[in-house]
Amino acid sequence: MAIESKLDRPKSLTDLAVDEIRGAIVNGRLAFGEQLSEAVLAVKLGISKTPVREALLRLKLERLVDVQPQRGTFVFTLSPGEVHEICAFRAMAECAALDLAMSLDRPALLAALERVLAGMDRVGPAADRELVKRVDAAFHKAIVDACGNQYLQSAYGLIACKIHALRARLPHHDEKVDGCIGTHHTIVDHIRGARKREAVAALRAHIRSTEEAYLAAASVAPPAARRSG
Repeated sequence: MAIESKLDRPKSLTDLAVDEIRGAIVNGRLAFGEQLSEAVLAVKLGISKTPVREALLRLKLERLVDVQPQRGTFVFTLSPGEVHEICAFRAMAECAALDLAMSLDRPALLAALERVLAGMDRVGPAADRELVKRVDAAFHKAIVDACGNQYLQSAYGLIACKIHALRARLPHHDEKVDGCIGTHHTIVDHIRGARKREAVAALRAHIRSTEEAYLAAASVAPPAARRSG
């Protein structure tokens, strides 16, 4: 065919609304279980209710919102059992990704993780907890991105937003949060030394150690009668 490039099409209002509402959920600006009003969201976003309604339907498919007939639309919540299942799946997926990435291209994986940690090291020990959480997210994403298996990456994507949402709600002063960067360095040291078994074991232990904190984060209830906006 004579066509050589794709058209550069700007995002639709629905796409923009999805991005904004998803971001508010994942970053903790909207609380777990908080009721979402189409009218309020439309005013806040400066658009009509139609793209907001379409955005909420997409986010329902992503399981980030819960549409309840006769009651309304709410930000998702997680039961203790669901948090356990997410953490268990996360451990399986990330450990498999690390195993694959070390076999596929260990130097590239190592370079990617070292870049992530170097950004944190330049900030120093006084870094705020929100930065620590962003580095934590980037570290784990780099492992999955390096695995070379698109199906594993797609499967991990099904829970990625919920992991981010839980991470955003972790306490500011939690020993698991405070110690995660040190654990990341331990994992990188094993990768540098080509100790695959030890690296995978350290990653699995790291993920399992965060489950208790994630359970506490998921139990935070929204303020009484609070609505979006």
